Amino acid sequence: MLNLLFGTVIGVGVLGILLTLYILGLRRIVPTNEVHIVQRTSKTIAYGKDAGDNAGNVYYHIPPWVPKFGVVLSKLPTTVFDLDLKDYEAYDKDRVQFVVDIKAFFRITDFKLAASRVFTVAQLTTQLESIVQGAARSILAKEDLESIMSERNKYGNMFTEEVASQLKEWGIEAVKNIELMDIRDSKTSNAIENIMA
Repeated sequence: MLNLLFGTVIGVGVLGILLTLYILGLRRIVPTNEVHIVQRTSKTIAYGKDAGDNAGNVYYHIPPWVPKFGVVLSKLPTTVFDLDLKDYEAYDKDRVQFVVDIKAFFRITDFKLAASRVFTVAQLTTQLESIVQGAARSILAKEDLESIMSERNKYGNMFTEEVASQLKEWGIEAVKNIELMDIRDSKTSNAIENIMA
């Protein structure tokens, strides 16, 4: 009888230790270069030093399958991230085809809004690429190729202004002007070579 009682106490103690270790394993500390958006059943909370919610940087990541207490998590960077739009085929107002490389730098300003639009940074980058492509297409199609070649800075400013309102809807801002890095002939055109000649 004493052995059974002793075995039960040890079993309960071991179970208690394992349960405590499991709960401590759910504890998350947000790194300084990230914000974690935690969606609970009725509210969304941003954790991290730049989150703005003053919720701190520690939370428990309870699996989503646990009723009432489970959470869904999105991790977003607080750092500046870049987007390279390489070999984008564009047209000028006369439908002359050419290729451009565009570079942009962004940062997230509204983490909850960004997390409501996309789940991962990769998805966010894909959406930003589409926004920059749309701006390049609409602006470059109104100009002639010679102007585009000679006034690259002007077009970078125009791209930045064009995307500003769309970026705001995603909780993002451009850190500096979007840059038109390179302009060259496409495989099927040699218009730039002719202009240079």
